[in-house]
Amino acid sequence: MTNKEKILAIAHRNNGVLLTSHVSAAHIPRAALIPLVDDGVIRPVQRGIYVTDEGYVDDFYLLQARFPKGIYSHETALYLHGFSDRAPILPIMTFRYGTSTTRMKGELQPVIVSKDLDRGKIEIERSGSKIIVYDIERSLVDLLKPRYNADFEQFIPAIKRYAASRDKDVNKLFRCARHFGVEIEMQKYIGGLL
Repeated sequence: MTNKEKILAIAHRNNGVLLTSHVSAAHIPRAALIPLVDDGVIRPVQRGIYVTDEGYVDDFYLLQARFPKGIYSHETALYLHGFSDRAPILPIMTFRYGTSTTRMKGELQPVIVSKDLDRGKIEIERSGSKIIVYDIERSLVDLLKPRYNADFEQFIPAIKRYAASRDKDVNKLFRCARHFGVEIEMQKYIGGLL
């Protein structure tokens, strides 16, 4: 199998999207991408990301490819889970303490945490691409944390949708709320809805 065939197979497995990190992981020299770009087989979308003619790149996927250590959270996670109709103007991602945020300015709103970064982290598929986001329970809990200035015009409808959802896991929600110290606050909002 030639490098070109290997690269196109990688792109095909990823719905027509190709990251240079995928090429490097397959032990293919990055220089093998140049003839494919020159021939119009793949086209660059942004630095390190290419797409074939049949590929589609979601903006959330692109942003996460640029900042792979981030996890979509807060109001952005509500939107991605379908618990908010308002698309974020500036997506919110959570990062581990110590992450430099200077490159992110104007592209996203970073939230920095010192612990529990991976708690509630899941992978969802959106437009054929996989992105990392917090589950709905962690997302709702994060909005009640005292250090975060939540948009309650999005939180209240989201908590109502959650209470009416068949997929809700109230025990998981309260375990998460207890862990982050907002159990009493969560009870105020969801208590009358259940």
